[in-house]
Amino acid sequence: MSKSDDTKAQIMRAAVQQFTLMGYEGAAVRDIANAAGVNIGLIRYHFGHKADLYRDTLAYLSTQYNEVCLAALAEARQSNDPELIIGSWLLAPITSWQDDTVASGEEVLCFLNKMGYEDPELTRDVYESHYSYALQEWQDAVQAFFPGLQRGDWLWFLTSLRGMYFNIVAHNDFTLWSLPAISNREAAIRRLAADAVALLRLSSHS
Repeated sequence: MSKSDDTKAQIMRAAVQQFTLMGYEGAAVRDIANAAGVNIGLIRYHFGHKADLYRDTLAYLSTQYNEVCLAALAEARQSNDPELIIGSWLLAPITSWQDDTVASGEEVLCFLNKMGYEDPELTRDVYESHYSYALQEWQDAVQAFFPGLQRGDWLWFLTSLRGMYFNIVAHNDFTLWSLPAISNREAAIRRLAADAVALLRLSSHS
């Protein structure tokens, strides 16, 4: 990694921490620069304005996230088991994340979760170009097992699954939740996947 690339990685790592903790509006470029140990001018040089830094960081991490999750999905699809397809996607950022230069898998999950609460105008372009296609592929893989599921039931399921999932995984250095950390996250996620399939089966036959 060149010195320039190393500096950009330092800045993005600090940006992940500040944007996750403070949100986009609450995070200050000066605080990001201080956390990265760089002059604020280097952020402008490498990224431009704060919105550019946010989008570039989101795009970079979304690309990594998709690669990890899609690889897990491809392997799980061979099982023809919806529980493994759901579980592999949820577990992949925790068990298969390789490059923590900018963020660990857990940190990426917290950052992506926080993205859902930001202004859509800030995140829409990156979401559509770098993130949504992989998520749609996973959704298609799951929905293929439940052709009778109504759209409203599916959206309700996704909302519930997302909430439970982030209650399990969002316990890291950022301390996003007031709940105590769960003792065995991987086991909890596997149980969540099993319960999710049971719920989908019930909903698709109701």
